Amino acid sequence: MTLPLTILGGYLGAGKTTLINRLLAGHHSKRLTV
Repeated sequence: MTLPLTILGGYLGAGKTTLINRLLAGHHSKRLTV
């Protein structure tokens, strides 16, 4: 069994936290874990 995994990386100020917050606030059909 495989587990889908996404690693988010980038420079300081690139918007990583904003992206994570928008994904968590959105209504997606997928389950998210941080």
